This record gives sequence, structure tokens and C-alpha cells, in this order.
Amino acid sequence: MSETPRNAPCPCGSSRKFKRCCADALGNPAVTARKHDSVGARIQAWAFEHHRAEMQAALEEITAGHDDVVLGDLDLQLIASWMHIDRQLPGGGTAAQRYAARWDLHPDEGDIAARIAAARLGLLRVLRVMPGRWIDLHDLAGGDDVVRVISHDVSRSARPDAVLIGRLMDGPPAPSLWGPVGFLDRDDGRELAGLLKSYGDSLGLREQPAGLAAAMHAASREITLMLAPALHPSRRRQAA
Repeated sequence: MSETPRNAPCPCGSSRKFKRCCADALGNPAVTARKHDSVGARIQAWAFEHHRAEMQAALEEITAGHDDVVLGDLDLQLIASWMHIDRQLPGGGTAAQRYAARWDLHPDEGDIAARIAAARLGLLRVLRVMPGRWIDLHDLAGGDDVVRVISHDVSRSARPDAVLIGRLMDGPPAPSLWGPVGFLDRDDGRELAGLLKSYGDSLGLREQPAGLAAAMHAASREITLMLAPALHPSRRRQAA
């Protein structure tokens, strides 16, 4: 991704000059992240207000068999992302999709909520990093696609050739990572490969061009369990 001249049209398509549109957000990704996080918090609050029984059922479903563990912040963030973005509500649609469809939202909020709702789990290899600013990622489920995401936090710990599971969120002002990510070690990679093969075979996805992405989405609950330290024995040992 080349640098956009400040007087050039903004690459987000707004028809405004870059300096009067997305330049500040791209230059300070923490501001953009806070704006996205505030919308995410409102999605979560709305979901528990209007679909409390389903949210409670989702929490019990994913923590079944783990009554003796204490969920940490990372566990709760991972579970919340799965509950609101991946888990279907009765009658169709996820909590994030239903929130984004509300008629009373400001257009900017509705746009951000819709992009959060569309942020699917991806398998991503780190190519290049500018700590505190951006990461170039190869989307392993998207063929040869390389995406530069703005990131003020993950970019500080990412290293070239690392592989992570995260949710790519479309811009404007540019693609970003929504929610927590999990960096994979060799054991995680073997576990994930077996999980995706199982889903790909059972759903007939292996020969489809988007088969890996579809299998990631279908296995989102199991991947969340794999990434959550309190719910996965090996990660609990790593965190100890």
C-alpha cells in the first residue's frame, strides 16, 4: 500500500481530500480502534438487553465442562466475538447483524456495526510490520491476497512469518483487525489443521475456492475454545 498524498482524493471513496477525510485516522490507528470498540460495546449491551436468554445460552454452551475455571479478559473478549458475530439467533441473523440493521442508528454507527458483523475469522501470516501503525498480512484463506491493516496494538507484538487467527474488518479508513487475535505455535497449527480438515470433509468444502474460509467460519466455536487460555489446557499452561 503506497502512501496517499494529503491533497489526493481519499482512498475510502468519499470524494473528499485525503487530508480532510481519513488521514488523521490512518496516522493514529488508536483513535479508530477506540471508535470501533465503543460500537462493539454497544452491540454487546444491546444483545444482552434484547436477547439475554440466547446470550446466556451461548455462554453456557461454550463454557460447558469448564465450571472450575476463571475466565480472564482475553477469554471474555474471544467468547464475546463468537457470541455476537458467529452464533446465529433463533429466526436467523447474529446479534451484530441485527444491531446493524436497526433503523434508529446514526449512519456512521450502522456502517461500523455492519463491518463488525462481517468480520470473519481468518488465518493470517505476518509479512511486514510497522510497530504501532500497521501490519501487512497474507490471508491464507484468500489465495494470494495481501492486506495492510492499521493496528496500534497487535502490530507491537507481531513478527514477520508469525501466523495468527484474527478477524479482518473492512475500512474506512482502512482494513483493521477486529477483536482479539491468537498467535499460533506448532501444536496449535497441527490442532487447527486437523479441525479444518474435519470440517472441510464433512461439509464438502475442500475442493471449493473459498473452502478454507468457509471451514474457519463453520468451526468458529471450536477455534474460540482453542484460543481461549482458560478453556484450552495447553494455553492455560502457557499463561501460568
